[in-house]
Amino acid sequence: MAFSGEDEHRLPSALLFAGLILALTAPLSVLMAGRETHFLYALAWSLFTASMAFGIRFTGRTATFRRIFFAVSALAFLFHLKHGLFTGGRIGYCIDAAVKATPYCHISMASFLPERIHQEFIAAKIGMWPVFWGPIKLAAVWLLVTLAIGRAWCSWICCFGGINDGFCAIPRRPLLKLGPWAFRLRDLPAALLIFMLLAAIGYSMPVFCMWLCPLKTTTPFADPENASRLVQYALAFVGVVALALVPLLTGKKIFCAYLCPFSAWQALWGRLNPFRVSADPGKCVSCTLCTTACPMNAMKTGPEGKPVPGAYCNLCGDCVRDCPHGAMRYSIAGLTLPPRNGVFGSLLTAEYLYVFAALTLGTVFSALWGPAALKDLAALFGFN
Repeated sequence: MAFSGEDEHRLPSALLFAGLILALTAPLSVLMAGRETHFLYALAWSLFTASMAFGIRFTGRTATFRRIFFAVSALAFLFHLKHGLFTGGRIGYCIDAAVKATPYCHISMASFLPERIHQEFIAAKIGMWPVFWGPIKLAAVWLLVTLAIGRAWCSWICCFGGINDGFCAIPRRPLLKLGPWAFRLRDLPAALLIFMLLAAIGYSMPVFCMWLCPLKTTTPFADPENASRLVQYALAFVGVVALALVPLLTGKKIFCAYLCPFSAWQALWGRLNPFRVSADPGKCVSCTLCTTACPMNAMKTGPEGKPVPGAYCNLCGDCVRDCPHGAMRYSIAGLTLPPRNGVFGSLLTAEYLYVFAALTLGTVFSALWGPAALKDLAALFGFN
């Protein structure tokens, strides 16, 4: 196969990038997958990730391969969860069999964590701490990941985000366009987060899991069959519509942008991380293609009417990909690193440092369900 001069320069760098990702994620994925999943499944998951790293560096299309990785990870989570529920198998993402109907995910943690901390405080006072290690460990993992990649959690790791992102990528041209009213509702996730925080404190229950989670449409409900059950089904159906149907029509991540309380949580705590998508005012011509490309409606109007990424930007890179003038780019605390030569030096840019961190953590975290999903798929076809 013949390569152009640019491809010949990229090839060794892409191989090195993929090799570094594989060397780091393979042993960690085996560890995260657990003893019940053969190490070959974890290795296969890491090889898939390494192929994404190679594609990102070789083609320069970060947004494209990020979306592939993100969607496959989300599908693996959904398949493993539903396979475990229908077959009675172990679900690694859940705490134990008692909560299979309500997995304690990071979205519910955002609104339930203060109440959980309060419960643990009471338990510590009477000598019964800890009561629940699962949520505490999940919160610790979330904090570490947020410090490492910030709001990229929502564009590389979150299973709901992967489903939402995959559906909004299907239409080549959106059938519906969101009007100015959509930007006026941009802080709706913050309002939902505050409401769910107060409701969780009042009821001592994970409100998101019980009332809004789209996955509840296919799992049992704790409430008896009464009016509450009907309301739960209706709200969960709204979540499904926002997760799958509306993104097909608009090309926007409606669930993530408007109904997910965790997006508001990350918009706040993601400021602790230095990775950013920044706009170069000198190159920007106010064409607003970045605003159109943004699936989160996160672009704000900056000085001279030029778009700038707002607090809800989850670093997906769609604006970087679609900007014809190179005005949008990844940065570290708003600063770009000077270009370097050489196979290794070409990787020392803000974009590839960010991708390395996000892809590594995304692989390790998704090893909780990715290898298990491969195992479930093999069992489905009679390979044990």
